[in-house]
Amino acid sequence: MRIIVRLASLVAVLAVSACVKMDADHFSTTYLDHYATLNPTPAKFSECRGYGCLVVSHVSLSKEQWQRVAAVFKPPAKDAPAERQRIARAVALMQILVGDQTGTSKHQWTHKDLEILPNKGDLTQLDCIDEAVNTWTYMTMMEQAGLFRFHHVARLSHAGTLTDIRNTAVLQETGGAYYAIDPSLVDVGVPPPIMPLAKWLDHWPPDLPPGEAHS
Repeated sequence: MRIIVRLASLVAVLAVSACVKMDADHFSTTYLDHYATLNPTPAKFSECRGYGCLVVSHVSLSKEQWQRVAAVFKPPAKDAPAERQRIARAVALMQILVGDQTGTSKHQWTHKDLEILPNKGDLTQLDCIDEAVNTWTYMTMMEQAGLFRFHHVARLSHAGTLTDIRNTAVLQETGGAYYAIDPSLVDVGVPPPIMPLAKWLDHWPPDLPPGEAHS
């Protein structure tokens, strides 16, 4: 039985890998093209869940809820590192606000000993595809609202091996470096770590600063 499960998992991994169109810099829009809301707004956007965006829920925030997100950026950050900290806090807040509507406010770990675990039919679970698309959506709304001064939202980044496929949302410092922001490394409501994309691509799980736990 365990052999069958492992074979099924391998087939699924191969299928996902084959469908991802990736350039030399590990960037891809495949999952965004398939699952993300084209022009998300606080009044109308989507959340992926269930592993691989098996379920896409339509979500909206009230003006008061969105004001809470915008308040994270007041007063404006004075430099890019400070702004990245605020972006991480705002993403964590969005996870809670959205999760309260969709039932995903309790984080579901997807990795143990570097193995991707099956979701066992629990549609409230999130894998790296769900996390990456959702984080891209949240940050895109923030950027469109003029909350960023030093960053732009980039395409998703995709990396890994047949037994360790991973995806992340990415920020680009204006005119500069790329940074991975990966909520799968921490619990829901905890500001996700933001690190140079090259570090995220290098090995898994990446080394995180003290106090930032990962699975």
